[in-house]
Amino acid sequence: MATYDYDIGIIGGGAAGLTVASGAAQLGAKTLLVEKEKDLGGDCLHFGCVPSKTLASAVHLFCCIGGFPMRN
Repeated sequence: MATYDYDIGIIGGGAAGLTVASGAAQLGAKTLLVEKEKDLGGDCLHFGCVPSKTLASAVHLFCCIGGFPMRN
């Protein structure tokens, strides 16, 4: 059986997991980060918050340059 020597293990490489792992490593902890997906960042980065805000900003910019009028 394999043995591992870590001070902390974090499950999930999303926004929260990356923040905790980074903070723990900066404080000198031997840190293990486990992520099932190929890319780190989680849903917020790849599907939720960031892409949605990018799309909203692009639409706003398009409206500002006269692409089509915004309605309230």
